[in-house]
Amino acid sequence: MARLAVKLLLLDEDDRILLIHAQDPQTHARCWYPVGGGVDPGETLQQAAAREAYEETGLCDLSPGRHVWTRDHTYEFDGRTLNVHEEWFLHRVAHFTPSPAGLTEYESTTTLGFAWWTAEALRTTSETVYPPQLAGLISTKARQSL
Repeated sequence: MARLAVKLLLLDEDDRILLIHAQDPQTHARCWYPVGGGVDPGETLQQAAAREAYEETGLCDLSPGRHVWTRDHTYEFDGRTLNVHEEWFLHRVAHFTPSPAGLTEYESTTTLGFAWWTAEALRTTSETVYPPQLAGLISTKARQSL
């Protein structure tokens, strides 16, 4: 059964997206991915989005986002295969410096840092970014949110 998750396209005023840099503890492969995580029992998607934004970046009072995408995905991390059903939301935020407020011990060991990325930087990077189509997604969704 797939785990329900929210993923957040946190776009600042210059259409840059905040991504987390992580490293797989077993393979040591590094990647970048958007903020987000599992939805707890009894939580709405927006509540989960606000909680994940706070825990992972320290961002308080996340305003409701606009639903922009749904994805079913299977990936491997730390020797486990994970099946997720992701609901993606676009949130416009003021640029800020992330300061995680509630990472688990495990998340603290896998998280290397954060960076704000432009769609162009995502298109041209040789680094691993998930999902691979993120540059096109944020370009399209950013234009639609204007």
